[in-house]
Amino acid sequence: MTQYQKINVCMIAYRAIPKDANRVKIAQSLNNNGYNVDFICLKEDNQSKFQKIDGINIIRVKNDSNFDSYRKLLINHISFTMKAFKEVSRLHKLKKYSYFHIHNPPDYLIFTAIPFKLLYRSKIILDLHDMLPESVASNLQDKRVLISMAKLIEKVSVAFSDAVISTNIYDKQIILSRNNISPDKVFVVMNTPDLKQFKINTFKKEDYTLENKFVLLFEGTIWKRRGIQTIIDVVDILKNKIPIYFLIVGDGPDTNFLKSIVNEKNLNNFVRFTGRVNLDTLSKYISISDLCTIPFLQTKVNDRGVPNKLFEYTIHEKPILASRLKGMSLTFSEQEILYYEPGNVDDAAKKIIWCYNNPHKIEKMVINAKKMYEEKYTWDKFEKELCKCYESII
Repeated sequence: MTQYQKINVCMIAYRAIPKDANRVKIAQSLNNNGYNVDFICLKEDNQSKFQKIDGINIIRVKNDSNFDSYRKLLINHISFTMKAFKEVSRLHKLKKYSYFHIHNPPDYLIFTAIPFKLLYRSKIILDLHDMLPESVASNLQDKRVLISMAKLIEKVSVAFSDAVISTNIYDKQIILSRNNISPDKVFVVMNTPDLKQFKINTFKKEDYTLENKFVLLFEGTIWKRRGIQTIIDVVDILKNKIPIYFLIVGDGPDTNFLKSIVNEKNLNNFVRFTGRVNLDTLSKYISISDLCTIPFLQTKVNDRGVPNKLFEYTIHEKPILASRLKGMSLTFSEQEILYYEPGNVDDAAKKIIWCYNNPHKIEKMVINAKKMYEEKYTWDKFEKELCKCYESII
C-alpha cells in the first residue's frame, strides 16, 4: 500500500522481543501493510541493543524484568517508561512518528507518547492486552485504593488515545462501560495465531514415550490463578481409572508451587513439566495431546480473557476442556468447547472421563470449533481490523 510507505510507527512494550510472539505478529502485520515500525522493548542479557527482524527495527532497553514483589514491579515499570521515553525522544528527531502503538501492561507506558501527541499531533493507539483494574483486583485483593488508582490510570490512558484495541468483544464492553469513548474508536483484534508464523507439527506419542497414554496438556505462563492445580488434582483422582498423563508446557512464578504438589501427591509418573519451549516444540507437544486444557480460576482478570492457547489448540484440531468463564464462552459455545465449573475438581474429572469414553462425540466438537475459527477468528480477519484501526485516525 504505497500511501503508507513513509508512515513511521513507534511501538512500545514492556516485553522481550521476539520472545513475545503476539506483539511481534502485530508489528509484522503493520510492516507487511506498508508501515515502517520501530519497536522499543526490554533487553535480555544475551540480546543486542539494536536488531532488525523481518523489516522491524528493534530497539532494546536494559531494565530489570524480574520482580519479587508488586512494589518492585512498579519500580521496574516506571524505570522502563523513563528509559523508553529517552529512546523515543532520540528517535523522533529522525523519524517524526505519525503513530505510537502502546502495548499494555502497564497502561501508563502511554506517557512516553503523550508529549509527542501534544507537540507534533502524533496519533496514539492503546493496545489493551490486559485490563489493568481487573488485573489489580485479581492479584491484589481488597486493595480498593489501588483498584481505584488502576481505573483512573486506565481512564487517563483511554482519554489520550486516538483509538483503542481490545482483545475480545467482552473487553470492548468493559472499556465502553467505564470510559467516555465512542464505540467506533474501539477495535477488537483477538490474539489468534498467524499461520504464516505458527507452523503446525504432527508427532506421535511414541516420540515422547507416551504411547497408550491419554494425554492432557496445558501451555502458558504458570500462575496459581490459572488453575493448573485443578487438573493435577483430577490426575490424582483418575490415575487408577484411565491411563492419564498431564503435560505442563511453560514456566512461571508458581512452577515450584505446582511441582511441590506433584511431589506431595506422588504423581511424578503422571505429570511432566517441560519448561518454556519455542513455538515449534509447543506445536509438537500439542500434536500428541488427546485433550487440551484451559483450567483458569474464577477471577476478574480470568473471566474477561480469551487466551491465545484457545486458538492454538483449535488450529491443531484438538478437543478443549475449559473453565466456563465469560470471555471464552462468548467466543466458543458448548457445541465447540467442553466447559466445566472453574476450580471444580469433580466436574473436571467427570468431563475428562466423558471425553475418554466418547471420542466420536468429541471429534464432532473439534470440527465445530475449527469451523467457527475459520469463519470468525483467523488472523487474516483481525489483520484487516488492525489496518482499519490505523486508517480510522489518519
